[in-house]
Amino acid sequence: MQECLVSLNVKGYKLKKIVLLMWILISPMMAFSLFDEETSDKEYLQLITSVKEVTIHTQQVRGLTNSFKNGNVAAQLLVYAQREKLDNDFKALELLIKKTKLDASISGDAQKLMKDIKKLNSKAFRKESATVFSAYTSVIESWMVVNGKIINTYFKKGDVKIYNALLMMNNTLLPLTENIGKLRGMGSGIVARGSCNKSETPKMQMFATNIETYRIQMQKYFKTNGCRRFSTRKLAQFNLKIEDYTVLVEEKVLGKKEIKLDANNYFDQGTGCITDIVSIYNAMAEEIGKQL
Repeated sequence: MQECLVSLNVKGYKLKKIVLLMWILISPMMAFSLFDEETSDKEYLQLITSVKEVTIHTQQVRGLTNSFKNGNVAAQLLVYAQREKLDNDFKALELLIKKTKLDASISGDAQKLMKDIKKLNSKAFRKESATVFSAYTSVIESWMVVNGKIINTYFKKGDVKIYNALLMMNNTLLPLTENIGKLRGMGSGIVARGSCNKSETPKMQMFATNIETYRIQMQKYFKTNGCRRFSTRKLAQFNLKIEDYTVLVEEKVLGKKEIKLDANNYFDQGTGCITDIVSIYNAMAEEIGKQL
C-alpha cells in the first residue's frame, strides 16, 4: 500500500512537471496570438489605400465606358481590363476588412458599394451613357466617404500631423483625381462624338473649376509641409500638367461643335495627371507608414 502511494506521488509529481512545462511553452504562443489579433494602425492605413485603389479603378471604368458608348469602339476591351482590376481590388479589400475587423457600419457600406459596382458593370453597356456616368460618380463619391469614416474612426485621436495628412489625401488628392476623372471621362465621350452640346459645357466647366480649387489646395499644403519623395520642382511639374489639361479642355473642347482631338490621347493625358496625383498619395501613405 505504501509502495502504491509513493508510486502515485511520483507520478503526480511528474504530471505536475509536465503540466507546468506545457503551460510555459503555450503561454508565449497565447500571448502572441492575442497580440496578433489586435489591428495595427498600419493595417488601417493599408485599408485606406486599398479603398483608394478601388476609387481610382472605378474612375477608369466610368471614363472608358463613357468613351465607348459615345463611339470610341477601341475602349471596350479597356473597360473589361479595368473591370478585372476592380475584381482583384475587391478581393484584396474583403481580406483587409476581415483582417482588421472593421467597424460593422463601415464594412457594411463597403460591401454594399462593391455589390453596386458589380451590378452597374453588368448593365452599363445597355443603359444611357449619362445615367451610367452619374451612377458611377455616385459610387465613387461614396467610396471617399467610406475612407473618411475610416480615417475619423481610427486616426482622429492619434498623431495630429498624421491625421491632417490623411485628411489631405482623402479630401484634396482624391477629389482632385475625381474631378480630373470626370473631365477625362465625360470629355473623352465628347471628343469621341466630335462635338460638345449645351448641357455638357457647364458640367465640364464646373469640373475644370473644381480641379483648379483642389490643385491650389494641394500646392498650399506642400508649400508648408513638403513631400519627402518629390522635390519642389517635381511637384511643380505635376501642377503644370494638371493646369495644361484644363487649358486643353477650355480651349479645344468646351462648347465646340467640331472637335479634332483623338479620344484615346485625350483620355491618356487625363490618366497621366491622375497617375501623378496617385504617386503623391502613395508617397504620403508610405511616409505615414514609417511613422506608425
